[in-house]
Parts: sequence; structure tokens; C-alpha cells
Amino acid sequence: MYVGFPALVINNIYHLKFTSDVYLILLGGWIAIIVNIFFSYQVAKLLKLNRESAISFVMVATFANTGFLGYPYILSLYGPEGLRYAVIFDNVAMFLPIFLMAPILISFAKKEEKLFKIDLKKLFLFPPFLSLLIALALKPFPLPNLVLKILDILGSTVIPLILFSVGMNLSFSAVGKNLKPVFVVLFIKHLILPLSFLSVILIFGVSLTLPWKVAVLELAMPPMVLASIFVIEANLDKDIAVSSVALGIVLSFLTVPLIFYILENMV
Repeated sequence: MYVGFPALVINNIYHLKFTSDVYLILLGGWIAIIVNIFFSYQVAKLLKLNRESAISFVMVATFANTGFLGYPYILSLYGPEGLRYAVIFDNVAMFLPIFLMAPILISFAKKEEKLFKIDLKKLFLFPPFLSLLIALALKPFPLPNLVLKILDILGSTVIPLILFSVGMNLSFSAVGKNLKPVFVVLFIKHLILPLSFLSVILIFGVSLTLPWKVAVLELAMPPMVLASIFVIEANLDKDIAVSSVALGIVLSFLTVPLIFYILENMV
């Protein structure tokens, strides 16, 4: 988080070409998140969840694990160039929205007039996001090859460590208590959200370039670990959040290849 992850972010953003598609996928990601918040909340009401459980449902049905799992998947499916788009999408179209929207959602769950605190200092000092800002500042300047090589070597350590860490921290202890809402969460997160996004792209006649394919796959990632952390810290429905994250990781081994197949063969 403090060495390898920042190096990976700086290296990939520094080499990223900011085309119109990059700006459009970031805008599209924000729109998809906002629409899915309202949609998943209506589904939670149909499931007759109380407000705290409904917001927990919304959090994990909307925000995707675009970093810890998105990076390995995108690198394996679309290579180093695809990873660059995954890094910018993860930071700007997923991490930034959850950091700004989670306090609003939590305040709604708690029926509080005052917003749950948005800690902007914590946002800007979060190592990957700070690294994004540093990388953007460095883009106009040529960096020595030695520096780029060091960044590449340090960044290459991240994905194996991510996968090891994810495997070590999987927990299925509370799955049996919330099977119905958890499976609905995963149906929305893994299929409805990415396929709806893809459908809108095709309806508007957008060419499925690599940035758009990466954006669709990133939205298909399992629920975000940070979303479950927000839920736990706010004393909402921990069981739904933790179970969705754990089962989502396992389910992604089936659903992510399915979305990839659709992108490459059926559209």
C-alpha cells in the first residue's frame, strides 16, 4: 500500500495517453454508480430490508473491487495497456465516488441530518490516490529510464501480494444468515450493472475500444472491500457486507470470464 501500490499507479498513469475515451469512461463510471445506487436501493426495499441493511446492500451492490481484484484480472485479460486504464478508472471512477458518497449513504441509513464526516485529508493522503496526483503532475516532464525501471519493478510486486492477501482474508462465516440478499447483491454487481452499462454503450453507438472494455470489466468486479469497511465502521449490516465480498470473489472466477467472452465475441 505504501511502496508497491504507489509505484504501480505512478508508472501506469505516467505512461497513460489521455484520449477522449479515457474521460468518457470516467464520466460513464460515475453515472453508472449513481444510477445503480437508486436501482439497488429499490431492490433492497422489495426485499423488505430495514434502512441500515438496505444501505449496506446498496454499498456492496454498487462499488466494485476495481483495484485489488480489478488489476490482476485486467492485466491477465488485456495486458499492461489495459492495466493503465484500470488504474485511472479505479482511482477516479470508483475510489473517489465511494469516498464522497459513502458518508451521504451512511447518514441516510442512520437518519441523521448531519452528514457522516468526509475526511478530505484522509482522501488526499491515501497512498494510491496521492500517487495518482503525483503521476499527473509528473506527466509533462521526462523521467530518467532508471526511475521508470524502479517504478516498474516495485509495481510488479503488487499483484501477487494482492492475490495472496485476498486469499488470506476471505471469510464465509456469516454467509448462511443472508443467502437471499447476498445472492441478489451479487446478481446486480456481477451481471446487471456491467451488462446494463454495456447495453447503454452499444445503444449510443460507442465503439468498444480498449478503455471501454476495461470499464465494463471493472464494473463487473466483485463488491469492494472498502465498501464493507465503511459498513462495519458505521455499525450497519456487517453480515451482508462481509458475505457479499467473500462470495463475490469466488463468483468472479465465473462471471468475469463470462463478461470478457461477451465483450470479445458477442458484441
